[in-house]
Amino acid sequence: MKKEYSRKLQAFLRFLIAIVILLMLLFDGISDFIKGFIEGWSGKEGLGDGGNIQITVVSVVFILIIFGVISHIAKKYISEPARRIADSMNKVSGGNLDVRLETKDSFEFGEMEEAFNNMVAGLKEAQTLREKNDEHNRQLYAGIAHDLKTPMTMVMGYAKLLKKEDISDEELKRCLTVIEQQIEAANVQLEDMLEYSKFGSASYKIIPEEGNIAALLRGILADMFYKFEEKKLVLNLEIPDTVICKYDHSQMRRVFSNLINNAVRHNPENTTIKVTMTEKRSGVEVVVADNGPFLDEELKAHIFEPYMKGKNGGSGLGLSVAKKIMELHGGMLEYMEDAESEFKRFVVSV
Repeated sequence: MKKEYSRKLQAFLRFLIAIVILLMLLFDGISDFIKGFIEGWSGKEGLGDGGNIQITVVSVVFILIIFGVISHIAKKYISEPARRIADSMNKVSGGNLDVRLETKDSFEFGEMEEAFNNMVAGLKEAQTLREKNDEHNRQLYAGIAHDLKTPMTMVMGYAKLLKKEDISDEELKRCLTVIEQQIEAANVQLEDMLEYSKFGSASYKIIPEEGNIAALLRGILADMFYKFEEKKLVLNLEIPDTVICKYDHSQMRRVFSNLINNAVRHNPENTTIKVTMTEKRSGVEVVVADNGPFLDEELKAHIFEPYMKGKNGGSGLGLSVAKKIMELHGGMLEYMEDAESEFKRFVVSV
């Protein structure tokens, strides 16, 4: 922008110099014109020395008037716009990103003013995005700290119980079970954190391989079946024996495990959980549905954002990670509620 301004200013200065030279060359012509005009008006030929002085004075005044007009034009169309731009730049350098210039077509300064406004708007947008990212990171760190603190606190509490000399075998078994569960929960959180951090890298890629995705889903449900029994949940399955497609096996396991774990963890006893898999022309669709309580509107609107809190709970990193994994597969992960059937569902499309 500065180079463009310098080029235009130099061109205008050359134009002024050319005008001055032209006026000097035409000075005699102007003098003769004024002399002829005065002689014609007075009806006399020859004005003598006094008349020649008058002609010279009038010619000089005429040239000064022309210079005055040129100076006014230069001030209006060059000096003032340049000053406005310079003043606005000083305000921006002082941190004021709300400055805008009124674009005017003045010696092509309108282009510079428009470019300046676009530049400041870009800086403002970048500042807003940075502030939003900072707030997002603060919430993320607070959520991570909270989710890790809970299992660690329980592990410490039950570890102290193990120090009791008169602890029974039943209490010992219960303490070890809780410690194992909490360490597993903390490990899942750490894995989600690690996975989430990888998504910011341009080199991060999934490795799709052809396989039986139905067998993968059945295996995950078999490993988790004891959780359904412990919480007295009703499990309905509609999964074919064989469904072949290309997917990243470890990442898809993470997606399915997260959705099923959430259905178990966030629903009360006697909730019905349905897991279905259907082959479609566009690919494979997996639905994890339950008839537990619906989400509140605040949480539902931000369900796939990390550590979003609602009135009745919140979300960790798991759903955010699952959403990213499905996007990398070229698929989708959606949440929807059906008031008629009273089921809420997560739909995975591969």
